[in-house]
Parts: sequence; C-alpha cells; structure tokens
Amino acid sequence: MRFSPAKDKRILKYIRRRERLNKKFVWTKDAVQNILTLNIALEKLQIKLERQIRSAYELFANLEKNGMTFLHGFKILGQIDFEKAILDELYELNKRTREQTKLIERWDNLSYFSSTLIGAWHLVFDSETKDFLPLSKIRLTQKGKCWDFVIPNYEAVDFCSFLEDFINYDTIFSLEDLAELTIEDFEPVVKVVLNYNISELNPFFTCYPYRGGPEVDNIYNILEDRKYTLNNTFNWNEENINKILEVNSWVWKRHDELKHYITELNSAFNIFSHTDSEFKNYSIEGQIEYHGSKANDIATIEIQNEMTRWAGFHYWTLSVNNDRPELTDSLHKDDEINWNFEVYSFHLSEEQKKIKFHYFMHSLFVDDNIYSFEDLIRMCEEDFKVCLEVQWWPD
Repeated sequence: MRFSPAKDKRILKYIRRRERLNKKFVWTKDAVQNILTLNIALEKLQIKLERQIRSAYELFANLEKNGMTFLHGFKILGQIDFEKAILDELYELNKRTREQTKLIERWDNLSYFSSTLIGAWHLVFDSETKDFLPLSKIRLTQKGKCWDFVIPNYEAVDFCSFLEDFINYDTIFSLEDLAELTIEDFEPVVKVVLNYNISELNPFFTCYPYRGGPEVDNIYNILEDRKYTLNNTFNWNEENINKILEVNSWVWKRHDELKHYITELNSAFNIFSHTDSEFKNYSIEGQIEYHGSKANDIATIEIQNEMTRWAGFHYWTLSVNNDRPELTDSLHKDDEINWNFEVYSFHLSEEQKKIKFHYFMHSLFVDDNIYSFEDLIRMCEEDFKVCLEVQWWPD
C-alpha cells in the first residue's frame, strides 16, 4: 500500500500547481466572502457533528443496556468528509465536455491527495468516560488565525478548528481552490467502533493504515525483514504445530462471536432503517485483529503495537448493509475449502490436515508480511479481538 513513484509525481504536480496559482491569485470581493461564509458554515457543521456523536452514544448505550453487552467500551468517531458537490451531476452526464472532464480530474485529485490530512481532524468520544477525549474537547472549542493565510482587510479573522487545521497544514489546495469551496462540499460522518486501536493523533483508518513516505516505509520494511528472518529458523516440531492448531481454534471462536455480534446489530438496524429516515442507509463491518498486550522474547510492546497497525487483518472481513442484509462469508461458505495449504500442508500429519483452517491463519501468517510463525506460537487467546465498525446516514 506504499505510494508508487507515479503517485509521488502526481502529488508533486499538485504541490507545484498550488505554488504557481497562489503567486497570481487576487482576492476578489466574492472570494473573500466565500471564505468567510464557509468558515461560519463549517463552525455550525462542527456543532452538528458534536450533536450527532452524542446522539450516537445514547443509541449505543441503550443497545448495550438492553442486551448487547459485547458493545462495552465502544468509541464514537466523527470527522468532516470532503467531496466537491458539483461532481455528482458531472458523473451522471453521458457525454462530457473537455472542461467538465478536467473539472472532475481536478477535484478528484484534490480530494484524493488531501484525504489523509482532512481525516486527521477528527473527534473521539469514549463510552466508558461518557465524554470526548481531551484533544477532541480542544477541537470543539478551538478557534484561531492561520499562519500564512491573510485575507486583505480581514487580518483578525478567527477560523473554526476544522478550517484552521486544513489551511495551516494542507499543501495541495490553492487559494483559488479554497475560494471555490462551499458548505455543500462537506459532510459530517459518524462511526461507532469497537476494539479498534483509536488514536486522537492519527486518522481513523480502521482497515487501511496510512502508508506513504520514507519513515513509514522504513517501519514496514523493518517488520517485513523481521518476519522472514524469524521464519527461516522456525522449528516445525509437534509442540509448535499443536500451538498453531490451538491458535486456529481461537480464531474460529472469534469468527463465531463476530457473526453473532453483526447479526444482532443488523437486526436492530434493519428495524431502525424502516422506522427512522436517519438510519435509511447503514453499514456494519467487522474483522478479527490481534492486539499483543505483553512483551515477549522477540517483540516489545512497541513492536507489537506497530505490528497491529501494519498487519493485513482487513483481508478477511464480514459485513452487512441495508441493501445486503444477509451475512455471508464467501471465504468459508464451501465446506471443502480448507486454508491449510502451502506452508502448513508440508508439516501437518494426515489427521491434522483434516482440521479446518480459517482464512485468517493463511492471510495473516502466510500471505501477509508482518507476523511470523514465531509470533504465532507466542500469541494469547485474550489478545484476539473482535473489531466492529457501524455507520449510518439518511438518503
């Protein structure tokens, strides 16, 4: 998932584009008014997002109280998504002019290359403390001036937290782009998550961590080299094989728990979607993750936290939504499918080969580049987590 050289060149193109356009930008009366209007509207959107998060807490606290005890410890995340509103009607055109095609390309790329930064501003509400986390509280009240962003005759403007953060740190949008933004281009998004590692400092990419740049590439490469070095000396003795089989049984337990939790939530949201327009559309997704909680002889807690962050847990997921409310597991629907082939099959006895391996065992320890077999035999059952993400929105 690392940035390719081609992608790096496209980013550089937009950084240079920004520098070029900013040199010749002129603050017209309309441009000034658009920015000031957007600032006020985004501040109201932040307030709306806060209300939606608190409402989501009440809903899920009720679900937990009324029998869904597995929801204990859930967190609510809120962010403001960006997509240029005009793109919806442009996408629907059967034939587009050259200018319309260029407009789509412009806003698609601006959105794509700025998505990580836009996602970096987010709010986290903790159900256990029944309150926002400290940084989120600051963001809800924060207003400030932007470092190198001066509107003529409006030097004293206080920007809302979201817009201040965006202007101060974005390197892609030009002043011309900013002046064309409207509140219709932004949308509040609320997600309820369970057991995912959530940080106030980083964007909440629950399935795909952000990967790009030399520092993160270096971390990934270190973990990749570590896995293959450890695997080269792994001893496939009976004791280790039995531990692998035991871990596989733990994964199947979590598999059954995940199916049960999604089924319960789906039943509730199916009712909500038919009785309240706010829940007309919904999505429930889940996966199994490993969150190492104790240091061992081959991995400190720091290393284990990075392994959790970078591992390909998302290769196996379960999901339902309002359009597809039936839970299906395509990777295990055929009883004949057993994911014990390749490396495992070379070392298992005939009896052991009859034990059904979960796809997680193949995707995480064979296909992926983070966890070694040495890590596998040091795993603890309680560190396997069922992770859930729930989102809903009106038409």
